[in-house]
Amino acid sequence: MRRWGYDTFMKGVWNRRSASCFTFHVLRITFYVLLGVSTTHGWIDGTPYFYEHFGPILKAVSEVPSAPAQPNAPQLALGERKDFFSVNFNTHEQYIVQSTLRAIGKFCYIFVEDSQWRRTVHEGTVNSVRRAFDDVTPADLNRGIYEIETELFGAPPDIDGDKRIFLLLLDIRDKGTRGGGFVAGFFSPVNQQRGVLRHPKLGIPVRSNELDMLYIDTHPQNAGSLKALGVLAHEFQHLIHWRRDADETVWVNEGCAEYATFICGYQVRDHVSPFQQNPHISLVNWPEGTHNQLAHYGAVYLWMLYLHEHYGGSQTIAAIVKDRTNGIAGVNSALRLRGVKETFPVIYADWKVANYLDDNEFANGRYGYQNEQLSLRPRREHRSYPVSVENNVLASYATDYISFYPNTGNGSLSLTFDGDNRQPQSDRDSKRPYDVKAIEFRGGQPTAIHDMSLTEMGKGSLLILNFGQNTEKVTLIPSVQSERELPGRSKSSYAYRAQQVFEELEFHATVLPNPVHPRYWDIIAVPNHSIGASPPQITVVHGAAPIISAIPMKAVQDGSIYTYSLHLSPEVPPESVRWEIFFLGERVSSGELQKE
Repeated sequence: MRRWGYDTFMKGVWNRRSASCFTFHVLRITFYVLLGVSTTHGWIDGTPYFYEHFGPILKAVSEVPSAPAQPNAPQLALGERKDFFSVNFNTHEQYIVQSTLRAIGKFCYIFVEDSQWRRTVHEGTVNSVRRAFDDVTPADLNRGIYEIETELFGAPPDIDGDKRIFLLLLDIRDKGTRGGGFVAGFFSPVNQQRGVLRHPKLGIPVRSNELDMLYIDTHPQNAGSLKALGVLAHEFQHLIHWRRDADETVWVNEGCAEYATFICGYQVRDHVSPFQQNPHISLVNWPEGTHNQLAHYGAVYLWMLYLHEHYGGSQTIAAIVKDRTNGIAGVNSALRLRGVKETFPVIYADWKVANYLDDNEFANGRYGYQNEQLSLRPRREHRSYPVSVENNVLASYATDYISFYPNTGNGSLSLTFDGDNRQPQSDRDSKRPYDVKAIEFRGGQPTAIHDMSLTEMGKGSLLILNFGQNTEKVTLIPSVQSERELPGRSKSSYAYRAQQVFEELEFHATVLPNPVHPRYWDIIAVPNHSIGASPPQITVVHGAAPIISAIPMKAVQDGSIYTYSLHLSPEVPPESVRWEIFFLGERVSSGELQKE
């Protein structure tokens, strides 16, 4: 699979025209490897903290009063000292970071916390950050993070009257969190305000730097490593997104920021791997606090990557960034602008399958990624039958993966699903729409994908033939999805049952003339066991001419009997009419109308 990132960067370095340039880049990359981050947990972004805590009082740039802004930005010089306000993520209190200007680039000032200079940050670190922001990325050896992102997403805000972005390298005050990791960087929308704000919940004063700035961690992260430069690309998207849509939903904003890391050529595996271990999380419900966020970063990144690969490339993600509508509605609005007819729930139904299959050969690549390689962990596996599992809980736009393997012999797998809407006590009155897919496998490869037809009450069934012979595994994929984001932390429960049936499927069919209308005949088919939600189909021909072709029969008595009411015009003699019943593409019964 094609990947952007380190390998692409190395190829670009190799193709440089001069040997001296090649030597410089090899030394630079060696420096990254030797001084890279060696943490056992992934990193999280501190930006959602500010939307969670200060969202109600934050104002967009256009709404912030201009006074007392400087009419002309002051000219800064190397070595200049400056104090910045930062936040302690443990205590929620602000503190002052004493720092010094260590580099001036075309598009940035790089300040370093004084306590970190020559301790965790050196001249090489600062040069690496400047070059990545101004000049060169793994995705493009001629453009830095600033140019790649501004050309795609648009210009950043300019609250300070200075076109350069302030980058502060500091030891962010936090602690590794269970299931979360360390804060590797952040954009604070507080800095896009004027003067002093008050924490809406704690009441403590919070001061703005009144600057367009980003914060990058120096411990345990090496600020000059490829990983940290990816964090820088991530945070810069947040700054641009603030100007375009200041109150964007966190999950969309974080997804676009992860995508920005990708388009600049940096790896996102730190977040993809946790999602592979926990793919059952909600795409649209971002967790508060700093616990258990890593998998959510992976989910929102893969969502944006799927849109990129299947629905219009980088311009589609740019349209999402620029659209002022939020959340699912904003994604739908951007897709319509790009000429995409499919809506969010339809794409989600394909995306959840792609996360499980990641197969670029099957179904013309509809369920695969070009730039990632996934292998998800199912929630459950079943190898003995019957199976009856109840009270499975799913959040809005969350997915389960449940695999079934044959026990012994060849038979059929009968699956029933009940999205019975028996909610947890706090959410009992709400109903949730389900989408249920089932994938058949043979030889480790997918052979068919079924959409389970559900009633208005969320009930459905499906029969898989040749389970144990042609089909060696079936994976059931239910999800809860709606056209809109469901309120709060909405959840829904469901149940499923599975039975391996060994008796051969047979249909008994008969034809009954209608006693009231002589030109009508009722064709009835009765299977010897339940066949699930897929009804048999009937074809009727007069000589060589079809009267009807592959019409589904109507289910009665919970699907145990199927009927079709046939009407013949007066010019068609009944003795010349033949009918055939098919199930899953195979003929299961046939006969002539007059002889029945």
